[in-house]
Amino acid sequence: MSKLPKLSLAALLLFFALAGRTEQLRMVADEWPPYVDPTAAGGGLAIDLVSAVFSRAGYTTQLTVDDWSRDLEGANIGVYDVVANIWYTDERARYLDYSDPYLVNDVRFVKRKWTDIEFEDYGDIRGLRIGMVKNYGYPSGFLRAGGLLKIANDTLVEALTELVEGQCDLVIDDKHVLEYTAKRYLPESESRLEFLPRPVGLEQLHIAVSRANPNHARIVDDFNRALKAMKNDGTYGRILDAHNYRP
Repeated sequence: MSKLPKLSLAALLLFFALAGRTEQLRMVADEWPPYVDPTAAGGGLAIDLVSAVFSRAGYTTQLTVDDWSRDLEGANIGVYDVVANIWYTDERARYLDYSDPYLVNDVRFVKRKWTDIEFEDYGDIRGLRIGMVKNYGYPSGFLRAGGLLKIANDTLVEALTELVEGQCDLVIDDKHVLEYTAKRYLPESESRLEFLPRPVGLEQLHIAVSRANPNHARIVDDFNRALKAMKNDGTYGRILDAHNYRP
């Protein structure tokens, strides 16, 4: 039998090393199209990307899509190992170990067209009613801003419906998510909505591993290394292209 080339042997050794320690992670996310969408290819951009990174790192994932508040509660007590799509807050970092960011979210306000609302600083929107989703980690400046009536909804669809019906003045979320949600769930009203041009903030999107998992630090390190490798070899960019994603 002829000898295997050294490169092939090294590749085989790496394969068996990864196979020998394959670990399944219980991953959770809230439905947040186009990033998390069970009806889309790969489960949406974030799920497709995160699953690929974990696969590169030698892990398999079992995904549950649930309400955001239950996602956080489950991760806190260790029912889930990984939250797939999450922004950083100090409070959450007490029970979650965050990865390096894998995407950046452009967080915006959306209003009804023809309403006279401008946003350069929070003084411009003092006294206005802002629709948001419960327990989301919005930009710190927004969370600290006083003089705003912040209306917490269970879902973004509820918040946008209230905006269309005049029950609030603005809604805040990622620009791509707002566009997608309005187009999919409120198609008759989409043309009546308009983004304010100034971003509220650029929020980094992470995975976070429950600190209840004794291997949380290793899992995060493995994810970070695999993410870096995928960016270097072009795999990361190809996944973004497959979802027609442009920052």
